[in-house]
Amino acid sequence: MKVIVIVSDTLRWDFLGCYGNKWIRTPNIDALAKRSIVFDKAYGGSFPTIPHRTDLFTGHYCFHARGWAPIPPEEETFPKLLTKAGYYTEMVTDTGHLLRGPLDILRNVTSMGFIDGFSHWEFVKAPPLPKPRENVKPPSSIDRFRFSKDPMRARDHYASLIERKDNEYRCAVTMSKAAEWLEKNRGRDKFLLYVDTFDPHEGWVPPDEYVDLYDPRYELRYDYLGYDPRYDYANYLSEAEIKHLRALYAGMVTLVDKWVGFLLDKINEHGLFEEAAVIFTSDHGFYHGEHGRIGKHNVLNPKDDWPLYEEVNHLPLIMSIPDMPKGERNDLLVQPVDIMATVLDLAEITIPEGLHGQSIMTALRGEKEQIREIAVSSGGLFFQYPIFEQPPHIKYQFALSSDPTYVGHSTITDREWALIHAAEGGHSELYNLMNDPKQNDNMIMENTEVARNLHKKFYDFLRDIGTNPEILRLREKLNL
Repeated sequence: MKVIVIVSDTLRWDFLGCYGNKWIRTPNIDALAKRSIVFDKAYGGSFPTIPHRTDLFTGHYCFHARGWAPIPPEEETFPKLLTKAGYYTEMVTDTGHLLRGPLDILRNVTSMGFIDGFSHWEFVKAPPLPKPRENVKPPSSIDRFRFSKDPMRARDHYASLIERKDNEYRCAVTMSKAAEWLEKNRGRDKFLLYVDTFDPHEGWVPPDEYVDLYDPRYELRYDYLGYDPRYDYANYLSEAEIKHLRALYAGMVTLVDKWVGFLLDKINEHGLFEEAAVIFTSDHGFYHGEHGRIGKHNVLNPKDDWPLYEEVNHLPLIMSIPDMPKGERNDLLVQPVDIMATVLDLAEITIPEGLHGQSIMTALRGEKEQIREIAVSSGGLFFQYPIFEQPPHIKYQFALSSDPTYVGHSTITDREWALIHAAEGGHSELYNLMNDPKQNDNMIMENTEVARNLHKKFYDFLRDIGTNPEILRLREKLNL
């Protein structure tokens, strides 16, 4: 079995046509869905970027233990196990977080552990930026920009980005490089190609023709607020500005779709859909004003932990597998920790004992009715942690906290209901996803028993995966 895994960062599931979106153009990913199994109930586990990929690579949740941290050298990953089994394994990525050590982000110190075990890997850099456009001026209120400490540098960077050609974006170069690799290696009996692009992560500066698809008459086209808005409560923006941010993001999604389509066309051209499992997914979404928020977490106040609602927590997951049904939808509850076991199952490699994830194939083959009863998702705050032999360093941790002054949130989903559990000192929320998919009506007081049942499963889950007793203690109550 050949395996191709494609990850697109910050790609909202509900911005894809195959998940019901009627106004965004994503013809290539939609075409993949028609020849694949589409999972309607895929949810994040450990949030965000690095914790998510740790779950994906190791088959273990990390939000209860280490969060945003390197994968230890001794820990097994699915690329390591495939390489040991004789697979030729390749990573092609422009997502710098996978390579950069937290203490030296400028020199690409390879200490994060994700490239370990690959036969070969390539970090893709976009071409140098062109000369900045001269008529771009800073907006009147620079504090609305996420990186406001260096406004002139940000302006020049943005002014250069709007001169970039379609084929010079990160996703374009990465998918092109992955297609080149396929050209050279398609004849191998066994290979893993792991492709990871940071697009459509902000900043959002798609070519004008992509913006015109979604907001053609916006007057402040070159006010670089849209490049990278401040993560915050959304009342600092007008409705027109929020609409434009959404349009910029949509333009980037369509750009990503075009270049993912370029790689998918190469897969099809070489007949690899009949020989390879192709898995497409993302790590999380982004709030564009929903729930009164812009962003995905609150960087201005680390102790104001934002809940993971559907817009951020629900993931796209599309799997094309030889000899399996095409164009079908599936409501199995699945999470990133299941990818490792699934890939090993497809490759007919023994799955290590003790993984938190399970092979999705067991359910697809009818051996099980479901993978799990609940999906649990969580992030956390910033604090110090050691990087192997290096000194402690302040970094995003995104792990459950034992700090009693910090009200952390976790999302527990069982297909029908979503419980937003708040740790001690906070107030939990409950939503019926069938009747209220936008999660506007908190029903926890009317359905307390449903919430208590989900909370018990959540607590038992945390205990079973070895969560620290101090962290458990802060989550032993429902906290209405």
